[in-house]
Amino acid sequence: MFRFFYYFMKAFLAGSVFFISFSIFSYNPLEPLLWPDPEFKSKLTFSKFTHFKKPISAKQFQGSIYGYLESKQTPAESKYKILKDTLGINKNFKVLSQLPRIKLKFSIENSKFVPDSRSLRSTANLFWDVQYGVGDVWHDEFGNIRSSFPFSLIQKNQNCVHNGVVLFDMTEGGGISNLVYQVASETCSYFKFDLIGSFEAFISETESSKPIDGISYQEWSQSNIPLKSISKLGESSKYLGSAKEVTPENMTIYGFYDGEFHYRGGCLTRKGRYPYCSELLVPSFSIAKSIFASNAMSLLEIDFPGVKDSFISDYVPECSAKKWRGVTFENMLDMATGQYQYEKFYSEDWYLSKEGFSKLYKHKDKINFSCKVFKKKTIPGKKFSYHSSDTYILGTALNNFYKTKADPTGDIYYNLLVPLWKSLGLSDSLHEVTRSIDEMRQPYAEMGMFLLSDDVVKLGKYFLGKKKEVQQGILFNALQKNSDNHGLVAIKNVLYYNKGFWAKKFSGKQFGCPSDLWIPFMSGFGGITIVLLPNDTVYYYFSDGDEFEWDKAVKFANDLKPFCS
Repeated sequence: MFRFFYYFMKAFLAGSVFFISFSIFSYNPLEPLLWPDPEFKSKLTFSKFTHFKKPISAKQFQGSIYGYLESKQTPAESKYKILKDTLGINKNFKVLSQLPRIKLKFSIENSKFVPDSRSLRSTANLFWDVQYGVGDVWHDEFGNIRSSFPFSLIQKNQNCVHNGVVLFDMTEGGGISNLVYQVASETCSYFKFDLIGSFEAFISETESSKPIDGISYQEWSQSNIPLKSISKLGESSKYLGSAKEVTPENMTIYGFYDGEFHYRGGCLTRKGRYPYCSELLVPSFSIAKSIFASNAMSLLEIDFPGVKDSFISDYVPECSAKKWRGVTFENMLDMATGQYQYEKFYSEDWYLSKEGFSKLYKHKDKINFSCKVFKKKTIPGKKFSYHSSDTYILGTALNNFYKTKADPTGDIYYNLLVPLWKSLGLSDSLHEVTRSIDEMRQPYAEMGMFLLSDDVVKLGKYFLGKKKEVQQGILFNALQKNSDNHGLVAIKNVLYYNKGFWAKKFSGKQFGCPSDLWIPFMSGFGGITIVLLPNDTVYYYFSDGDEFEWDKAVKFANDLKPFCS
């Protein structure tokens, strides 16, 4: 008998004896999937997420279990319903019938299921990577130990996130049920689906009887900003996540930080409320340009004050053509290389997509494409033309700069940013980032980060603190501290871009202010927004319906605490 089962049975026998009354038994429709009867084939149907959730009256599990959880290679059965597939992903690649097998080391302590890592995990699957979150453990009506935990399917080389939950049982005799999984929400504008199924599974012991390091999760939990329901803000909270600005069915999660509490709403799925709202993974998309690219350069300039004036061609050999002469790191951060396809568009990411930028997996292909795709039209630093490929080049340049100046074997994300995330108490979700799929493993600075809602608020709080602190440099301009440099024009008198951050101009009169307000914010593909408001509050939402309005939240924030007194 595995040592795992020794600990399992010891914990099990320490519990109470259960007396089952079938008259009060609440039937869970997932039971036939967990424990299939070979003589009776039940119809596979989608279920409310409440059936994956720990019941309020459930008996707590008091023991400790450490082990490896693994599933078979292919699902025992599955069913899906495609709601949107703009790119023909499932039609062309059958990705919903080819899921990554589950394989993770875990510990169960204090009625919590804790995976060994909550970061992005690369898999052998051709399309999907995966992330696992912390779940709950309890005794079901039959005395089995039931575990439930959140997971996310993540498209390789992309940033879309599809959120689901896994459920399974363990028995006194060391048996294990099937793993039942369901996905019914996402932050992805072009691929939406509901998915349910089951895997046959088994559990084995760990290399030792010691638990995995669960301290980081405990510390993170204790460091979370105090959380309240958004309804606690009263009737005026309707201006946050307003249905007039973001269609409810496209909203994943939204929230407001008033300087003390994190008020959160959303977490609704097509099958009810998501059971693990605090563990709900959301993608960065282009807010990575602020959190990664701009932030990394600001950290580098502490030790290397002239980093912004470095030339791209000196650190990215692929960008050595004549058109790159004189283009600096700062120009790249400003999306002002002087290279573009069309004069009239302030963003040309649609053109990049059309030309196949997002389909490139290897660094060699991605950097060669990025350096060649646009022609020089004007001198650097004058014209704003938004290209995610420019930030990919910048991320490469920053990484090479770091290797040259600080650590030849270093990695700018692991060595510069992850230590910052840890100091801010951010979750493990940010300890990894999407990278090129090759030996180079170049981190993507333009997209590809993953966050939990508490991370979003802590990052907002961090940048608010930086706005007060900085007196010069990258973030001084990016966060609108420099009244002489609001950035390059995207939409005249409305929208500006400065050092990796957007800014929206508001008339000061409507807020009783003596001058106009320039409010910095971060924005991501599909409908992602994090706003750093003038009264040291933060508003955010993650959605996927290509809706980007947030004026009502600005009015709410000013009514709560006036911007100008």
